[in-house]
Amino acid sequence: MNAEILAGKLVKGIAPNIDAKDLLNDKRKVFLFGSPSYTNIGDQAIAYAEEKFIKNHFPYYEYVEIMDYATEEGIKLVKEIIKEDDIVCFTGGGNLGSLYLEIEEDRRKVFEVFKDYKTISLPQSVYFEDTEEGNLEKQKSQDAYHKNRHLTIAARESQTLEVVKNTFNSNVIYTPDMVLSLDIVPKELKRDGVLFILRADKEKVTDEDFITNLMKWSEKIGPVDRTDTVLSEVDTIDYDEREKYFLEMLEKIGSSKIVITDRLHAMVFSIITNTPCLVFGNSYGKAKHSYTDWLDELNFIEYTDTQDIGELERLVEKLMKAEPNRVHLAEDFQPLKDFFKN
Repeated sequence: MNAEILAGKLVKGIAPNIDAKDLLNDKRKVFLFGSPSYTNIGDQAIAYAEEKFIKNHFPYYEYVEIMDYATEEGIKLVKEIIKEDDIVCFTGGGNLGSLYLEIEEDRRKVFEVFKDYKTISLPQSVYFEDTEEGNLEKQKSQDAYHKNRHLTIAARESQTLEVVKNTFNSNVIYTPDMVLSLDIVPKELKRDGVLFILRADKEKVTDEDFITNLMKWSEKIGPVDRTDTVLSEVDTIDYDEREKYFLEMLEKIGSSKIVITDRLHAMVFSIITNTPCLVFGNSYGKAKHSYTDWLDELNFIEYTDTQDIGELERLVEKLMKAEPNRVHLAEDFQPLKDFFKN
């Protein structure tokens, strides 16, 4: 395919991160499908981290993103230009399973179409509901994934690792969430108040009456604000807006005395910004297991299931007094580095 023909096939959302001509250069390609346009800043941060990870560790690859809304057109184009030693990826997150079927259907399609190429699901949490519908969707995913003998699935916490081993016949690796691979020096910001970052989706399990009581109690610390990592003020976030919204979220968290959340990535963003953080669970344990698997040595982050206000007061006071320490996870990403090296 020459550049003129290629230009006629490109649509918005295919390769927004590079010049179109670079699709035809001699470099090996890493194609990332499923790049999010929806407004969950956690998933935006994952895509941001995936790009940094590949470019920093493997500059000899041409890294090519395909936005989620361009999956069909992206598949058609990549089929025409892919070479034998290129790699096909699907973005990481917490959406492998039956909860977010539009994304799972795209993932199945990509793995099935590119069954003859080295393929990876980047670090994910996996959850299929234990219902008739959930089991049907699990079978559909098994049927699609098992057509691809070259597929590797990266699990980002131990619960998912067991689910993947028991569900799929694919190669499995175990690494932390991609955002934990970022090396960002946090800004020194003036801190004030308590920031609640809470779900309003199908994974929410924290009781609203309890939240109301906790927010009222938190007023003794300072001004109380409530938000989510899913933005409501915009409808979509494209590639060129991703970094802006991600860094704005980091500033919001880094300006707080403490974060109280049931969002995995609010916890991760708190770690990046050295912000004390109290973490509650979601419906299937991805925040809890990410904490216990990788992060429980941190003295300014704490996971809890308690709803006892007295106990929570003790935890909050402890977290706010801590001089933030670090965990070193670089070696834990080695299985992922090995995948792209080989």
